[in-house]
Amino acid sequence: MAALAGTLVPALIVLLLAGCVTASGAPRPGLSDLAGEWRGGGGAGHALTALSIEANGVYRTRMFLDGGDRDSGGVITALPSGRLRYQGGDGNGEVRLESADGVTTLRLVPDGGGGGGAFRRAP
Repeated sequence: MAALAGTLVPALIVLLLAGCVTASGAPRPGLSDLAGEWRGGGGAGHALTALSIEANGVYRTRMFLDGGDRDSGGVITALPSGRLRYQGGDGNGEVRLESADGVTTLRLVPDGGGGGGAFRRAP
């Protein structure tokens, strides 16, 4: 019994410290942070694209192409880990919000690479 307690106590301390490090990191964006209109480039050739995200995570895209506009859509979900994922007509992947020099960029990063898109808030 003493050997078991000697093993469990250090393991619990490590778990608690790991939880503190994770909790002290920068807050992760939620679905409400994404809601609204975004503009940028996405898809093959980085076509001009409009992205509209609702507060519940449902999104719609419209790519403006020479041969005619192309609509698509899907849903963004928040995982228990705090990560954001998208799943839709153009694939699945991770959603990232990045800020630099006062500019926020929303990135759709597809699983397996390629494609995706980068968007900024619509004026």
